[in-house]
Amino acid sequence: MMRAIFAVLRKELIDAMRDRRAWMVILVSSLVSGPLTLLLLANTVSDVEARARQREVYMVGAERAPELVNFLARQGRTATAPPADYTARIASGAFAQAVLEVDADFARDFAQGAPARVRVVYDENRSRSMASAHVLESLVQEFSREVRSQRIAARGVAPAVLGPVNVDEINLGSSRGRFTQMLFIVPMMTLIAALVGAITVAIDVTAGERERGSLEPLLMNPVSTFTVVVGKWLVVSLSSLTTLGLSIGSFTAAGQWMNNEALAALFQFGPFEIGVFLALLAPYCMLMSAVLMLVATFARSFKEAQAYTSYLVTLVGFVPAITVFLSLRDSVWMLFVPALAQNMVLSRALRGADIGAIDILVPGALCLALAALAIGAQAFLLRRESIVFARSA
Repeated sequence: MMRAIFAVLRKELIDAMRDRRAWMVILVSSLVSGPLTLLLLANTVSDVEARARQREVYMVGAERAPELVNFLARQGRTATAPPADYTARIASGAFAQAVLEVDADFARDFAQGAPARVRVVYDENRSRSMASAHVLESLVQEFSREVRSQRIAARGVAPAVLGPVNVDEINLGSSRGRFTQMLFIVPMMTLIAALVGAITVAIDVTAGERERGSLEPLLMNPVSTFTVVVGKWLVVSLSSLTTLGLSIGSFTAAGQWMNNEALAALFQFGPFEIGVFLALLAPYCMLMSAVLMLVATFARSFKEAQAYTSYLVTLVGFVPAITVFLSLRDSVWMLFVPALAQNMVLSRALRGADIGAIDILVPGALCLALAALAIGAQAFLLRRESIVFARSA
């Protein structure tokens, strides 16, 4: 039986390697898309942080608030006039900084002890403008607290009276954990890479062969249908694992190219993380290969199989996003849901959390069991003439 399986494996592997252009597209996409997204994310975070630390504060009407300008100077900030058309430029995205507008009656209200008003002009739809606005609001609030304390002290009242309750923050999260909240892209791209590497081959060995008319002669050979399916599945799994390995390797290299030292130090994608990714995703690749083959078996043509399998890619791509947007907490039940289990454990590995044997064994065993069921179901289907001869007209 093993000789027959390897014979089918060799035949399908030779057929798969003939389409070199498709392989080039798959390999390039797996090597470039994920790391490029990660580098763009790191560059965006670095740029936002750099602009937030910028020492210039753009103000309109600075001459009406000398006390505020003096406070900003003591904080190491310099009040600078924005462009004349700053409102339109902020709205269009041409000017990424928030602008502090001083009210015309600021000096009078401030002198009388009445609430003086300032306005922060920004665009909440642009991250750079939002970061700059938060810095301005924080500076104005600090200035307000300082002035309030001075006025209370001048009346012989201790400033501590204004704060009957003090709040001390105890942050139990690590800096690495906070950073990895933004790294949901890494598990998502590896989960999708496993699918991308398997789709073309899975469709070709099922719907493609049936469309070309080469499936019937193959099944007429003196080997069982199960043996044929296993041989095809091994080729698809090998393709998926190859793409996965290249994707993980490219993420490792991308960590060395980050232009933000803090993010690069926190993004530890070393031997332990690589081992967890491979141990967890290898059974996942085998399951996805079997499922893709089973789905493509129902299609009457190559194009129809592409449409069917694209739904699976979309579903897997949504899994990490759902966990982020719904703020799902890590739970034991997730270990029994393919894709969701892998995403949870991979995210924990990136956070530096403890990974136990059960976190690897349960999802792996489940994936292998489901893969066996999918292979058995496809072998059963290929014994039916309505499936084997169901070509598109």
